Amino acid sequence: MEEYTFSEIISYAKIAEDNAKQFYLNAAKTAEQRNVKEYLESLAEEEQGHSDRLEALRKNIEKSGKLPSLHQDIHSLGYADFIAPSKLDADATYKDVLEVAMANEKEAIKNYESFSRYVDNEEAKKLFDLLAEEERKHLKRFEEEYDDLQDQYY
Repeated sequence: MEEYTFSEIISYAKIAEDNAKQFYLNAAKTAEQRNVKEYLESLAEEEQGHSDRLEALRKNIEKSGKLPSLHQDIHSLGYADFIAPSKLDADATYKDVLEVAMANEKEAIKNYESFSRYVDNEEAKKLFDLLAEEERKHLKRFEEEYDDLQDQYY
């Protein structure tokens, strides 16, 4: 069984955040509706903030010279689970964006909750818990906006 290190977890988390950012930026480039484009760009900025926090954690851990050990083996980082099959094209609506965003946030929550359980470093655990909570807030916001949007149609 293959084990992963704390550094690999941080790298994975950063890649996931960077992928999410790039996903939203690419979708913003093709979106034709101004409000959809602006919303996608704001989501990309939030993902960049998460990536910045992860990088700061990595630097703090390296500076301390004490890499956290893991509580349990990690057998898969779940890349296949993270990649959303949906694509946002030029005709994407606000509803489409919300649906993709909800799926992405749900997966991010799952990943950060797992990462928090795997590490023995309190600073890392707190950051993963914080990021999971931020992703929960994003998900709730997207769900509320989706619900409001649905109310407009019915």
